[in-house]
Amino acid sequence: MDVIRILLLAGGPLVAQASLHGQLARVEWAEQKIRLLKMLVVTLLGYASLLCVMLLVGALALAFSWDTEYRIPTVLALIAIHGLGAALAWRKFRALSALGSQAFAATREELAADLAVLRSNP
Repeated sequence: MDVIRILLLAGGPLVAQASLHGQLARVEWAEQKIRLLKMLVVTLLGYASLLCVMLLVGALALAFSWDTEYRIPTVLALIAIHGLGAALAWRKFRALSALGSQAFAATREELAADLAVLRSNP
């Protein structure tokens, strides 16, 4: 009986608190969707740009150095430059991806605080 009475008395505040948690989760989900969309856009733009640059610079460099002794060093330089571009794109992607660990941080903190309050009250 005491449990039912306590639940009836605390029902309003519990519903209000649950509603606040739901609102916070919706806000954080919206932030995560924006972050993921930005990651997608950066990845696609980076990939398209890298592909175009790789093709055009490679073709131009090989055209200029084809009949010279610099043919092999030119190919090696192109490989190094393209590898560097891919590494930079990967680094940016990982930086954006690392922000995923902060997803719903405020919601988790609020839930942990609420659980601590509930556990402290007998």
